[in-house]
Amino acid sequence: MTAILCDLGGTNSRFGLAVGDTIEPQSLFSFANDDFDDFPAVLAAYRERLGKPAADAVCIALAAPATPDGAVLTNRDWDIRRCDVARVSGTPNIHFINDFQALGLSLPGVERLATRLLHPGDGTYSKGPRLVLGAGTGFNAAACFPSPAGGAPTVPAAECGHMTLPTRGEEEASLQASLAEGRTRASVERALSGNGLFEIYLWCCRQSGREPRFAKPSEIAAQAVLRTDPDCEKAVDLLLRFFGRVAGDLALAFLPMGGIFLSGGVTRALAPLIEETPTFLQAFHAKGRQSAFMERFSISLLLDDRAALAGCAQWLRSQPVVATS
Repeated sequence: MTAILCDLGGTNSRFGLAVGDTIEPQSLFSFANDDFDDFPAVLAAYRERLGKPAADAVCIALAAPATPDGAVLTNRDWDIRRCDVARVSGTPNIHFINDFQALGLSLPGVERLATRLLHPGDGTYSKGPRLVLGAGTGFNAAACFPSPAGGAPTVPAAECGHMTLPTRGEEEASLQASLAEGRTRASVERALSGNGLFEIYLWCCRQSGREPRFAKPSEIAAQAVLRTDPDCEKAVDLLLRFFGRVAGDLALAFLPMGGIFLSGGVTRALAPLIEETPTFLQAFHAKGRQSAFMERFSISLLLDDRAALAGCAQWLRSQPVVATS
């Protein structure tokens, strides 16, 4: 089977072509969504770049709650429809899954992906469930449960970015109120995302009485890593505090003894500070009577852009074969 695979986020669309069980390396391309009016235009550009290959199936990992007929992206005003994808791709065999569900499906083969160990854990339960979570344009997580019989893993879809942001103390309560202003509440994603980093930075500037100097999350992250701006450093410290706390909550919910994997563009941008400062791990481990238990989980950075595409390929392998003629 030949399949078009797509990891469709709010900012970028990443594609690959799977032939049998192999994703062809020369087929891997990424497109900036800002350069296109809608998803069919991106898909058409990808097929044009590859010479319009015939495809037996399409699997798209969406940054949104996926339905059999598609979805509206959470952080971009794109309505992804089955009929449009079928028209452009030339096949009716279309599959939509959540993007973190796809990342979760890649975890059984994570040894073949690029990762970097942050915390080794105790190695007691290396074959248990695994968890992937991360901050990018938005935030989400997915747990991967291995099959006892050695078959396909189970990865339930989730929308963890829309959980309520957990806070502690007066400072965080003030920030939470700022993030909730004009909204019904402050969700996890309001803090743990690119736009969240920017909003936290603006709050830090108001608290310090200094004028904001930076307008992009990437600039704020870079200044924090270089330790050249106190408001950027404070904003990132707060974000990592929330990130570690949420990661710890999810670890207690799913008990991923097979490892925790951090992904997403914001996560990668802040990786040096996750590694070099104690903020993330301290917040992760700070679970009262369970603090010692939290030390058991291994934590790694997932650095491979192909991970969601590998998850899409795994999804297709587990689905019944659909005739296209």
